[in-house]
Amino acid sequence: MQELFIIYNPKFKATNFVVDGVRLPNVEKLELGITENKFFLILYGIFLKLHLYFLAFFFRYHKQTRLSLKSIECDILFWDSCYFKEYKMLNAVLNKAKRKNVFFWNPLSRWSDDPAYIKKNLLALKQKKFKFHTFDSKDGEFYQIDSVKNVNRKLEVNADQIQQDFYFVGKDKGRKELLKTLEKQILSMGYSTHFLIVENKESQISQYENILISAQSHCILDLVAKDQSGLSLRPFDALFLKKKLLTTNKNICQFDFYDSANIYLIQDEKLEGLKEFMQIPYKEIPEEIVNQYEVNQWVKDHFLSS
Repeated sequence: MQELFIIYNPKFKATNFVVDGVRLPNVEKLELGITENKFFLILYGIFLKLHLYFLAFFFRYHKQTRLSLKSIECDILFWDSCYFKEYKMLNAVLNKAKRKNVFFWNPLSRWSDDPAYIKKNLLALKQKKFKFHTFDSKDGEFYQIDSVKNVNRKLEVNADQIQQDFYFVGKDKGRKELLKTLEKQILSMGYSTHFLIVENKESQISQYENILISAQSHCILDLVAKDQSGLSLRPFDALFLKKKLLTTNKNICQFDFYDSANIYLIQDEKLEGLKEFMQIPYKEIPEEIVNQYEVNQWVKDHFLSS
């Protein structure tokens, strides 16, 4: 018997990668099969605006998705799946579902740049028995929703040899100039780098490729986006692969896996003492700490416990 349905949006590649790693026998995964028919999408928008949710639902999703959603009789975990209005629509057809959880895996500004609008919609959905969770402690405090540990997928890869000392991949998000500044300092110390700014689809790499390159690096670089206080996936890539980490996220010192032998906090765009840091052997972190952030254990701890 299923205890939990994880519902996710297939257009978000990182979500696909992590959710695909869930192997729990009492958990089922359902991707939102969204129609690509432009006429249907226009009708969806019209009916959604008119609060005619059953009609909006019909034109939004593929038939199999609709049938699967209407048949759910257990708890649900929406993995940062959709806009607020879409949750209201989904609520109208989830008559058999039990607890309705939403996990925000990105800052809530992803869905709106208006905090008042976000608060209004969270309140309305709370009244419909939705429970919200976020990886970002700043969002958790501001919007008065539960903060939970961040999560990643632990993937075993075979990396024959180290290809570079420092590795970074990510979208610009205002970080390009800082990345150039740091790379100049790193190269001046005699280290090698592999830094990739993702600017379009052609420059994207898969999650598996990212893990493989991380495994072929001595150290992973983590530059926090401007509106984010929670940890990105890079610290967990480093944790799972037992790699050193350079980060601008000051909050990392509060986490139970933090150790100054493994994690270097970048301050004022300077890398003083980096050589000494890189010469210190990596310090093993206890498995019971590491496993808290692995997706299967994370789901058990937060969404399958009574």
